[in-house]
Amino acid sequence: MPVFTDFRLSLTVEEIVSSWGSRRARLASTRMMAMLAELLARIEANHWIQPKLSFDVWPVVSSGPGRLDLRGGKRISSRTLGHHLPGAVQVAAGVCTIGGGVEKHVSEAFAASDRLRAVMLDEIGTLTLFRLGNQLEELIQAEAEKLGLEASGVLSPGEDGFEISQLGPVLELAHSEEICVSQTASGMLTPRKSISMVVGFGTRMPKWSRGDRCARCGARARCPHRQPQFAEVSP
Repeated sequence: MPVFTDFRLSLTVEEIVSSWGSRRARLASTRMMAMLAELLARIEANHWIQPKLSFDVWPVVSSGPGRLDLRGGKRISSRTLGHHLPGAVQVAAGVCTIGGGVEKHVSEAFAASDRLRAVMLDEIGTLTLFRLGNQLEELIQAEAEKLGLEASGVLSPGEDGFEISQLGPVLELAHSEEICVSQTASGMLTPRKSISMVVGFGTRMPKWSRGDRCARCGARARCPHRQPQFAEVSP
């Protein structure tokens, strides 16, 4: 059960602005650029971001329509499993978080009616979390290679077709308590800047891009970080 806490996830002002896309980036003012630089410096100096991740790999002992039964009596269930994880012989469950520091300061900025600062802080937190999520996915893919298997694309609870009801089982499989990530009564992750995921291991596993995941996400219509969709790729 690997747990990792030693990460360098620093962003630059240029990386943040380029993530906005050309149309939004053209609206970046001198004030916004200066605020981003200030906030990045404060985050670094005060350790507002505390990245952590945990994952584990579980053998599949049996399967059926919409379910995968794992070692130790564990199970994940979803109507999408047969399509997204066909023939999976093992399943990796992972979770990562940047902690609650950025979230706390975002709330304080909104409470002080400093909306621009709050939005810029939230942008930094979200982009840092995406970068950490990419590292988690890379670690899981490397684990599949060690086992001589291929990794599927990533599924996250709450994406269209992979029910949010599976968040609890995924967190348990990923040992989220080891990095202080949990589920609220309303079914949200806490700290909020956290990501959970499931990846299937097997032979000739289907793969898909982040753009395809965005297309399945319930927040796709309003998300400023939405990625373009590409065709699903199967080896």
